[in-house]
Amino acid sequence: MFDVIVRGGAVFDGTRGGPRSVDLGVRDGALVELGDLGAAEAGEVLDARGAWVVPGFVDVHTHYDLCLGWEGLSAHCLRQGITSVIGGNCGLGDPDVLEVLGRARGAALGINFGALLPLGPLRSTVVPRAENRPATARELALVVAAIERELDRGALGLSWGPYHANSLIGPAELRACLAPLAARGKPFVVHRRSEGEHGLAATEEAIGHARAAGVGLQISHLKTAGRLNWGDFEPVLECVDAARKDLDLGVDVYPYDASLTYLSAAIPDALKADGGLLARLADPAQREVARVGVTQWFSMRQGPGSIVVHAPSLAPDAGGATLEALSARLGVDDPAEALLQLVEHDAEGTGGWATYLEMMSPAQVQAVLDLGYAAVASDAVPDASGVGMGDSTHPRAFSTYARALTQAAARGDAALAETIYRSTAYPAARFGLARGVLRPGAAADLVVLRNLRDEASYVTPDRYPSGVEHVLVGGRVALRAGEPTGVAAGSLLTR
Repeated sequence: MFDVIVRGGAVFDGTRGGPRSVDLGVRDGALVELGDLGAAEAGEVLDARGAWVVPGFVDVHTHYDLCLGWEGLSAHCLRQGITSVIGGNCGLGDPDVLEVLGRARGAALGINFGALLPLGPLRSTVVPRAENRPATARELALVVAAIERELDRGALGLSWGPYHANSLIGPAELRACLAPLAARGKPFVVHRRSEGEHGLAATEEAIGHARAAGVGLQISHLKTAGRLNWGDFEPVLECVDAARKDLDLGVDVYPYDASLTYLSAAIPDALKADGGLLARLADPAQREVARVGVTQWFSMRQGPGSIVVHAPSLAPDAGGATLEALSARLGVDDPAEALLQLVEHDAEGTGGWATYLEMMSPAQVQAVLDLGYAAVASDAVPDASGVGMGDSTHPRAFSTYARALTQAAARGDAALAETIYRSTAYPAARFGLARGVLRPGAAADLVVLRNLRDEASYVTPDRYPSGVEHVLVGGRVALRAGEPTGVAAGSLLTR
């Protein structure tokens, strides 16, 4: 007697295998049998004939630790087929891992959750952020001891974002901080110092630190951003490929060529100081400085026609529109001036409307997706409230896996099986997690996908994919016929 039988689907097992038509028998949270279970009985039988059956997606690059209080988090992930997530990426988040895991436990999640330890915030508990200076010997000893403590409490690795304040750590200090990772076999996860003009040097920097410390390296969202920097992509890729000959190195990637930022990012920083942006824009001389700065910002990208802005008060019915279209709506010929007017229209006066920039070439995104060592991951970030995703977010927060799988399926079963592997078993293995495979004895985290379709776009990013039919987490049905069941079957991912 099984708890659940998933019958007759085309099974991709997460190890590049499949599809093969078999039944799956689940008991006590584990997958116990694959084969012809025609005569077997179960508490529930899910008909998967004509559908794909795959391991639950393992999203190792999220910022969901920032919204553990959002009661819709589990449903948000389950509607995408995601069963396991890791937060604390990019050197951002709460450095008290025990507290983070406690919040996850208290939230009674329907997904599995693990966390990285963010180095910058942890260091700030010892070296005040405002001072941004090297740690003294005593302070460094305290930081290293804290890293050891948090890793032993269950953090899955150490994340670093050296572009953040108080993450400007010298090489000797950083390598002392990496020593606890080497002793525990946990990875160093890096959002590089630069992903644009200085991307190659930033890649070499991360590799150098990992190699010197003898730790595995995971590079977040490998890309070369900014049209003027696209020529640097091949050297970055060659650098990574060469390093992999003697370094345990992986990367992650989301299947989109645009990044998420805000309108105000186009305006020179000096004009935004002390919250005085709107007052400065009212001064003709300073407005011209802003206009020139915005024009230069456009030159690094693909122009106003490729920039999608969520401006609810101007386009409430559209969800989003290109800056070019919004310029026409405003009756303004100069897109830079239109952007400044949009900032002024913003109800909060902050230029905080979500904006999508075509920062990567489609060819480079596909090249990274094709790398055998690239994990598919969303880099999903909650909205400013910290209690949801909202409609001013990136489509990667809603449809990363549907997009990656449907694009791969168009290239055939082998490409699909490879993409499933790099969305499940591969990322799980990078972090030492026993997830992401369909074989006897494995945790019964699985998804039934029927006619999967990517529904999200830059104009309407908050659209879940269609075709995510059933999801099991820990052997329990967490999504049935596309609807969350409310079952809190998630586990904490620690090691």
